[in-house]
Amino acid sequence: MRKPITFILSSLDPGGAQRVVCVLANNLVHSYDISIITFYQGPVFYKLDKRIKVNYCKPKYVHNRHRTLFHSLIMHVQLISKIKSILKKNKTSLIIGFMTTPNIYSVIVSKWTKVPCVISERVHPEYSTINLFWRKVRRIIYPYTNLLVVQTQEIKDYFLDDIKEDKITIVKNPIDQKLSHSRKPDYIKENIILNVGRLEEQKNQELLIRAFANLNLKDWSLIIIGEGKKRKELELLIKQLGLKEQVILMGNLTNVSEYYNKAKVFAFTSKFEGFPNALAEAMHFGLACISTDCPSGPSELIENNKNGILIPSEDIIALENGLNKLVNSYKLRKEFGKSAIESTKELELSTITKKWLEIINMVS
Repeated sequence: MRKPITFILSSLDPGGAQRVVCVLANNLVHSYDISIITFYQGPVFYKLDKRIKVNYCKPKYVHNRHRTLFHSLIMHVQLISKIKSILKKNKTSLIIGFMTTPNIYSVIVSKWTKVPCVISERVHPEYSTINLFWRKVRRIIYPYTNLLVVQTQEIKDYFLDDIKEDKITIVKNPIDQKLSHSRKPDYIKENIILNVGRLEEQKNQELLIRAFANLNLKDWSLIIIGEGKKRKELELLIKQLGLKEQVILMGNLTNVSEYYNKAKVFAFTSKFEGFPNALAEAMHFGLACISTDCPSGPSELIENNKNGILIPSEDIIALENGLNKLVNSYKLRKEFGKSAIESTKELELSTITKKWLEIINMVS
Protein backbone atom coordinates (compact mmCIF):
# COMPACT_ATOMS: atom_id res chain seq x y z
CA MET A 1 0.00 0.00 0.00
CA ARG A 2 1.32 3.45 -0.95
CA LYS A 3 1.99 5.71 2.02
CA PRO A 4 -0.07 8.95 2.00
CA ILE A 5 2.04 12.10 2.46
CA THR A 6 0.67 15.64 2.70
CA PHE A 7 2.54 18.90 2.08
CA ILE A 8 1.19 22.01 3.81
CA LEU A 9 1.98 25.53 2.58
CA SER A 10 0.19 28.85 2.31
CA SER A 11 -0.39 28.85 -1.47
CA LEU A 12 0.78 27.51 -4.81
CA ASP A 13 1.54 30.97 -6.19
CA PRO A 14 4.90 31.70 -7.88
CA GLY A 15 7.72 31.43 -5.34
CA GLY A 16 10.78 29.45 -4.34
CA ALA A 17 9.10 27.32 -1.67
CA GLN A 18 6.15 26.59 -3.95
CA ARG A 19 8.44 25.55 -6.78
CA VAL A 20 10.36 23.17 -4.51
CA VAL A 21 7.16 21.60 -3.17
CA CYS A 22 5.87 21.03 -6.71
CA VAL A 23 9.17 19.57 -7.90
CA LEU A 24 9.39 17.21 -4.90
CA ALA A 25 5.72 16.25 -5.09
CA ASN A 26 5.99 15.44 -8.81
CA ASN A 27 8.95 13.19 -8.09
CA LEU A 28 7.63 11.54 -4.92
CA VAL A 29 4.21 10.74 -6.42
CA HIS A 30 5.79 7.75 -8.17
CA SER A 31 6.22 6.11 -4.75
CA TYR A 32 3.64 7.76 -2.46
CA ASP A 33 0.09 9.12 -2.50
CA ILE A 34 0.84 12.84 -2.47
CA SER A 35 -1.55 15.61 -1.51
CA ILE A 36 -1.02 19.32 -0.93
CA ILE A 37 -2.98 21.56 1.43
CA THR A 38 -3.03 25.33 0.90
CA PHE A 39 -4.68 27.88 3.18
CA TYR A 40 -6.81 29.50 0.50
CA GLN A 41 -8.10 28.54 -2.93
CA GLY A 42 -6.00 29.97 -5.73
CA PRO A 43 -4.17 29.25 -8.98
CA VAL A 44 -1.47 26.59 -9.22
CA PHE A 45 1.46 28.31 -10.92
CA TYR A 46 3.81 25.33 -11.30
CA LYS A 47 2.71 22.22 -13.16
CA LEU A 48 1.65 19.31 -10.97
CA ASP A 49 1.28 15.63 -11.78
CA LYS A 50 -2.42 14.85 -12.22
CA ARG A 51 -2.20 12.21 -9.47
CA ILE A 52 -1.47 14.88 -6.83
CA LYS A 53 -4.52 16.05 -4.88
CA VAL A 54 -4.71 19.75 -3.99
CA ASN A 55 -6.97 20.72 -1.08
CA TYR A 56 -7.60 24.20 0.24
CA CYS A 57 -8.92 25.27 3.65
CA LYS A 58 -10.88 28.38 2.67
CA PRO A 59 -12.00 30.32 -0.40
CA LYS A 60 -9.86 33.16 -1.72
CA TYR A 61 -8.19 35.32 0.93
CA VAL A 62 -9.70 38.77 1.45
CA HIS A 63 -7.57 41.34 3.25
CA ASN A 64 -9.37 43.14 6.08
CA ARG A 65 -7.40 45.96 7.67
CA HIS A 66 -10.00 46.23 10.45
CA ARG A 67 -9.44 42.65 11.60
CA THR A 68 -8.92 42.45 15.37
CA LEU A 69 -6.61 40.14 17.29
CA PHE A 70 -9.67 38.07 18.21
CA HIS A 71 -10.67 37.69 14.54
CA SER A 72 -7.11 36.69 13.63
CA LEU A 73 -7.10 34.08 16.37
CA ILE A 74 -10.41 32.67 15.12
CA MET A 75 -9.01 32.54 11.57
CA HIS A 76 -5.95 30.56 12.70
CA VAL A 77 -8.09 28.12 14.71
CA GLN A 78 -10.36 27.59 11.69
CA LEU A 79 -7.40 26.93 9.38
CA ILE A 80 -5.83 24.46 11.80
CA SER A 81 -9.15 22.65 12.27
CA LYS A 82 -9.69 22.40 8.53
CA ILE A 83 -6.15 21.07 8.01
CA LYS A 84 -6.82 18.41 10.63
CA SER A 85 -10.04 17.43 8.86
CA ILE A 86 -8.33 17.13 5.46
CA LEU A 87 -5.44 15.11 6.91
CA LYS A 88 -7.90 12.70 8.50
CA LYS A 89 -9.84 12.35 5.24
CA ASN A 90 -6.61 11.68 3.30
CA LYS A 91 -5.42 9.22 5.99
CA THR A 92 -2.08 11.03 5.99
CA SER A 93 0.85 9.18 7.52
CA LEU A 94 3.36 12.05 7.27
CA ILE A 95 2.97 15.85 7.26
CA ILE A 96 5.58 18.04 5.54
CA GLY A 97 5.30 21.77 6.22
CA PHE A 98 6.95 24.50 4.15
CA MET A 99 7.42 28.08 5.45
CA THR A 100 6.94 29.46 8.94
CA THR A 101 3.16 29.69 9.45
CA PRO A 102 2.42 26.35 7.71
CA ASN A 103 5.24 24.84 9.80
CA ILE A 104 3.64 26.03 13.03
CA TYR A 105 0.26 24.68 11.93
CA SER A 106 1.90 21.39 10.92
CA VAL A 107 3.48 20.82 14.32
CA ILE A 108 0.25 21.68 16.16
CA VAL A 109 -1.82 19.35 13.97
CA SER A 110 0.87 16.68 14.22
CA LYS A 111 0.57 16.63 18.00
CA TRP A 112 -3.22 16.73 17.77
CA THR A 113 -3.46 13.82 15.31
CA LYS A 114 -0.37 11.84 16.38
CA VAL A 115 0.87 11.97 12.77
CA PRO A 116 4.64 12.64 12.49
CA CYS A 117 5.76 15.83 10.77
CA VAL A 118 8.75 17.33 9.05
CA ILE A 119 8.95 21.10 8.74
CA SER A 120 11.10 23.10 6.36
CA GLU A 121 12.24 26.70 6.92
CA ARG A 122 12.64 28.50 3.58
CA VAL A 123 13.85 31.98 4.56
CA HIS A 124 16.69 32.98 6.84
CA PRO A 125 14.75 33.24 10.15
CA GLU A 126 16.70 36.25 11.37
CA TYR A 127 15.51 38.30 8.39
CA SER A 128 12.00 36.95 7.89
CA THR A 129 9.11 39.42 7.91
CA ILE A 130 7.09 37.70 10.65
CA ASN A 131 6.35 39.81 13.71
CA LEU A 132 7.63 39.36 17.26
CA PHE A 133 4.60 37.32 18.31
CA TRP A 134 5.13 34.74 15.57
CA ARG A 135 8.87 34.63 16.30
CA LYS A 136 8.04 33.68 19.89
CA VAL A 137 5.50 31.11 18.75
CA ARG A 138 8.08 29.64 16.38
CA ARG A 139 10.59 29.25 19.22
CA ILE A 140 7.99 27.45 21.33
CA ILE A 141 6.51 25.22 18.62
CA TYR A 142 9.44 24.22 16.39
CA PRO A 143 11.23 22.01 18.98
CA TYR A 144 8.22 19.66 18.94
CA THR A 145 8.68 18.70 15.29
CA ASN A 146 10.10 15.32 14.38
CA LEU A 147 12.62 16.99 12.09
CA LEU A 148 13.45 20.48 10.84
CA VAL A 149 14.89 20.76 7.32
CA VAL A 150 16.97 23.85 6.56
CA GLN A 151 18.95 24.81 3.48
CA THR A 152 22.26 26.14 4.81
CA GLN A 153 24.65 25.69 7.73
CA GLU A 154 24.04 29.30 8.77
CA ILE A 155 20.31 28.68 9.20
CA LYS A 156 20.99 25.44 11.09
CA ASP A 157 23.27 27.32 13.49
CA TYR A 158 20.49 29.85 14.12
CA PHE A 159 18.09 27.16 15.37
CA LEU A 160 20.57 25.22 17.52
CA ASP A 161 19.77 27.34 20.58
CA ASP A 162 16.22 25.94 20.62
CA ILE A 163 16.30 22.61 18.79
CA LYS A 164 18.53 19.59 19.34
CA GLU A 165 21.11 19.14 16.59
CA ASP A 166 19.92 15.63 15.73
CA LYS A 167 16.50 17.10 14.86
CA ILE A 168 17.90 19.49 12.24
CA THR A 169 19.19 18.46 8.83
CA ILE A 170 20.44 20.40 5.81
CA VAL A 171 18.93 19.70 2.39
CA LYS A 172 19.47 22.19 -0.41
CA ASN A 173 16.83 22.91 -3.03
CA PRO A 174 16.75 20.69 -6.12
CA ILE A 175 17.11 21.88 -9.69
CA ASP A 176 13.92 20.98 -11.53
CA GLN A 177 14.60 18.10 -13.94
CA LYS A 178 12.51 19.77 -16.63
CA LEU A 179 14.65 22.87 -16.23
CA SER A 180 17.80 20.76 -16.61
CA HIS A 181 16.43 19.23 -19.80
CA SER A 182 15.84 22.76 -21.14
CA ARG A 183 19.54 23.62 -21.12
CA LYS A 184 20.91 24.40 -24.57
CA PRO A 185 24.69 24.85 -24.44
CA ASP A 186 24.84 25.91 -28.10
CA TYR A 187 22.10 28.55 -27.76
CA ILE A 188 23.13 31.88 -29.29
CA LYS A 189 23.89 34.24 -26.42
CA GLU A 190 22.68 37.83 -26.36
CA ASN A 191 23.98 40.88 -24.50
CA ILE A 192 21.63 40.32 -21.57
CA ILE A 193 22.18 40.72 -17.84
CA LEU A 194 19.48 38.63 -16.20
CA ASN A 195 17.86 38.78 -12.76
CA VAL A 196 15.14 36.43 -11.54
CA GLY A 197 13.22 37.15 -8.35
CA ARG A 198 10.14 38.74 -6.83
CA LEU A 199 9.99 42.52 -7.08
CA GLU A 200 10.37 42.96 -3.33
CA GLU A 201 12.68 44.85 -0.99
CA GLN A 202 14.48 41.61 -0.15
CA LYS A 203 15.60 41.07 -3.76
CA ASN A 204 16.95 44.64 -4.08
CA GLN A 205 16.60 45.01 -7.85
CA GLU A 206 16.87 48.79 -7.37
CA LEU A 207 20.59 48.35 -6.66
CA LEU A 208 21.02 46.40 -9.89
CA ILE A 209 19.11 48.93 -11.99
CA ARG A 210 21.18 51.82 -10.61
CA ALA A 211 24.45 49.93 -11.20
CA PHE A 212 23.38 49.12 -14.76
CA ALA A 213 22.56 52.80 -15.35
CA ASN A 214 25.95 53.90 -14.02
CA LEU A 215 27.80 51.51 -16.34
CA ASN A 216 26.11 53.05 -19.40
CA LEU A 217 26.10 49.79 -21.36
CA LYS A 218 24.51 50.98 -24.59
CA ASP A 219 24.44 47.61 -26.35
CA TRP A 220 23.29 45.55 -23.33
CA SER A 221 19.87 44.90 -21.79
CA LEU A 222 18.86 44.17 -18.21
CA ILE A 223 15.96 41.73 -18.00
CA ILE A 224 14.22 41.13 -14.66
CA ILE A 225 11.82 38.19 -14.36
CA GLY A 226 9.41 38.25 -11.44
CA GLU A 227 6.48 40.16 -10.01
CA GLY A 228 5.82 41.98 -6.77
CA LYS A 229 4.87 45.03 -4.75
CA LYS A 230 7.75 47.18 -5.99
CA ARG A 231 6.82 47.06 -9.68
CA LYS A 232 5.50 50.61 -9.90
CA GLU A 233 8.43 51.97 -7.91
CA LEU A 234 10.92 50.20 -10.18
CA GLU A 235 9.06 51.29 -13.31
CA LEU A 236 9.34 54.91 -12.12
CA LEU A 237 13.06 54.49 -11.41
CA ILE A 238 13.65 53.00 -14.88
CA LYS A 239 11.80 55.92 -16.45
CA GLN A 240 13.74 58.51 -14.40
CA LEU A 241 17.05 56.93 -15.45
CA GLY A 242 16.04 56.94 -19.12
CA LEU A 243 16.31 53.15 -19.40
CA LYS A 244 12.87 52.15 -20.68
CA GLU A 245 14.40 50.61 -23.82
CA GLN A 246 17.11 48.68 -21.95
CA VAL A 247 15.63 47.55 -18.63
CA ILE A 248 12.62 45.26 -18.99
CA LEU A 249 10.41 43.99 -16.17
CA MET A 250 9.04 40.76 -17.64
CA GLY A 251 6.72 39.73 -14.80
CA ASN A 252 6.24 36.05 -13.93
CA LEU A 253 7.15 33.66 -16.75
CA THR A 254 6.87 29.90 -17.14
CA ASN A 255 9.60 29.82 -19.83
CA VAL A 256 12.41 31.22 -17.68
CA SER A 257 14.77 28.61 -19.17
CA GLU A 258 14.72 30.55 -22.45
CA TYR A 259 16.31 33.49 -20.70
CA TYR A 260 18.80 31.35 -18.77
CA ASN A 261 19.88 30.00 -22.15
CA LYS A 262 20.30 33.30 -23.96
CA ALA A 263 21.63 35.63 -21.24
CA LYS A 264 25.38 36.13 -20.84
CA VAL A 265 25.43 37.33 -17.22
CA PHE A 266 23.28 36.68 -14.16
CA ALA A 267 23.15 39.25 -11.36
CA PHE A 268 21.71 38.42 -7.93
CA THR A 269 21.37 41.32 -5.48
CA SER A 270 19.34 39.98 -2.53
CA LYS A 271 19.68 41.39 0.98
CA PHE A 272 18.95 37.97 2.48
CA GLU A 273 17.82 34.51 1.38
CA GLY A 274 16.90 31.08 2.66
CA PHE A 275 18.50 29.43 -0.33
CA PRO A 276 18.97 31.35 -3.61
CA ASN A 277 17.06 29.15 -6.08
CA ALA A 278 17.44 31.48 -9.04
CA LEU A 279 21.19 31.78 -8.52
CA ALA A 280 21.52 27.99 -8.36
CA GLU A 281 19.48 27.63 -11.56
CA ALA A 282 21.54 30.27 -13.39
CA MET A 283 24.78 28.51 -12.39
CA HIS A 284 23.29 25.19 -13.49
CA PHE A 285 22.74 26.74 -16.93
CA GLY A 286 26.38 27.84 -17.07
CA LEU A 287 25.78 31.56 -16.68
CA ALA A 288 28.55 33.81 -15.41
CA CYS A 289 27.11 34.95 -12.08
CA ILE A 290 27.67 37.82 -9.70
CA SER A 291 25.90 37.75 -6.34
CA THR A 292 25.76 39.61 -3.07
CA ASP A 293 27.27 37.62 -0.23
CA CYS A 294 24.04 37.88 1.73
CA PRO A 295 22.83 35.57 4.48
CA SER A 296 22.41 32.82 3.49
CA GLY A 297 23.25 30.61 0.53
CA PRO A 298 25.29 32.46 -2.10
CA SER A 299 28.59 31.73 -0.35
CA GLU A 300 27.67 28.02 -0.32
CA LEU A 301 27.23 28.13 -4.10
CA ILE A 302 29.89 30.59 -5.26
CA GLU A 303 33.58 30.36 -4.52
CA ASN A 304 34.66 33.90 -5.26
CA ASN A 305 36.52 34.30 -8.56
CA LYS A 306 36.38 30.53 -9.15
CA ASN A 307 32.84 29.91 -10.37
CA GLY A 308 31.41 33.42 -10.01
CA ILE A 309 31.82 36.71 -8.16
CA LEU A 310 30.71 37.42 -4.60
CA ILE A 311 30.34 41.03 -3.46
CA PRO A 312 29.29 42.66 -0.17
CA SER A 313 25.55 43.19 0.15
CA GLU A 314 24.27 46.58 -1.05
CA ASP A 315 27.73 47.57 -2.37
CA ILE A 316 26.95 49.32 -5.66
CA ILE A 317 30.60 50.02 -6.51
CA ALA A 318 31.54 46.34 -6.13
CA LEU A 319 28.50 45.41 -8.21
CA GLU A 320 29.48 47.82 -10.98
CA ASN A 321 33.09 46.58 -10.97
CA GLY A 322 32.00 42.93 -11.10
CA LEU A 323 29.46 43.49 -13.86
CA ASN A 324 32.03 45.44 -15.83
CA LYS A 325 34.47 42.51 -15.61
CA LEU A 326 31.89 40.00 -16.80
CA VAL A 327 30.48 42.16 -19.57
CA ASN A 328 33.93 42.80 -21.04
CA SER A 329 35.51 39.34 -20.78
CA TYR A 330 34.21 36.42 -22.83
CA LYS A 331 37.01 34.27 -21.38
CA LEU A 332 35.99 34.98 -17.79
CA ARG A 333 32.32 34.29 -18.54
CA LYS A 334 33.26 30.99 -20.14
CA GLU A 335 35.48 29.93 -17.22
CA PHE A 336 32.91 30.86 -14.57
CA GLY A 337 30.09 29.21 -16.50
CA LYS A 338 31.92 25.90 -16.87
CA SER A 339 32.85 25.82 -13.16
CA ALA A 340 29.32 26.81 -12.15
CA ILE A 341 27.78 23.84 -13.98
CA GLU A 342 30.17 21.47 -12.25
CA SER A 343 29.51 22.91 -8.79
CA THR A 344 25.72 22.57 -9.06
CA LYS A 345 25.70 18.85 -9.84
CA GLU A 346 24.96 18.16 -6.16
CA LEU A 347 21.64 19.98 -6.65
CA GLU A 348 20.34 17.63 -9.33
CA LEU A 349 16.88 16.31 -8.56
CA SER A 350 17.91 12.67 -8.17
CA THR A 351 20.43 13.58 -5.45
CA ILE A 352 18.06 15.83 -3.49
CA THR A 353 15.14 13.39 -3.84
CA LYS A 354 17.30 10.63 -2.37
CA LYS A 355 17.89 12.81 0.72
CA TRP A 356 14.17 13.46 1.10
CA LEU A 357 13.41 9.74 0.75
CA GLU A 358 15.86 9.07 3.57
CA ILE A 359 14.07 11.67 5.70
CA ILE A 360 10.64 10.20 4.95
CA ASN A 361 11.78 6.68 5.81
CA MET A 362 13.48 7.87 9.00
CA VAL A 363 10.54 9.92 10.32
CA SER A 364 7.58 7.80 9.24
